[in-house]
Amino acid sequence: MDSKRFTAVSIDLVITALINNIPFFFLVIQPSLQGNDPKDPAELMSRAFIASLIAMLYLVFRDLPSSGSIGKMIMRLKVVDAETKAPVSAGRRILRNIPWLLNWIEIFAFIITRKRIGDRIAKTDVIAK
Repeated sequence: MDSKRFTAVSIDLVITALINNIPFFFLVIQPSLQGNDPKDPAELMSRAFIASLIAMLYLVFRDLPSSGSIGKMIMRLKVVDAETKAPVSAGRRILRNIPWLLNWIEIFAFIITRKRIGDRIAKTDVIAK
């Protein structure tokens, strides 16, 4: 199960990287290559922040569909209540992903305890469909 879950997270993180890098290319890199660098460093920072914000929003809202994230769909996993194994609300699926904003802490917590911080907070678990 851990290998399926790891693969699902890896798929989602690749998608997150693409979601970050495509806007970053068009907002930051392409203007620089064309010599259209913003003169104000704050504008450059805001463009980079917008690209990152889009990726962060994907990380938090990726489990919003009842079928779960793209990685979970591919690996045939689903998010359920930790005790009853019943499907959980959209709010709890979002709540469990907010700690991903602290990504390295979330990863280390999972490696050490085999349970994500987000799953502990939302009282959820990921199981095979």
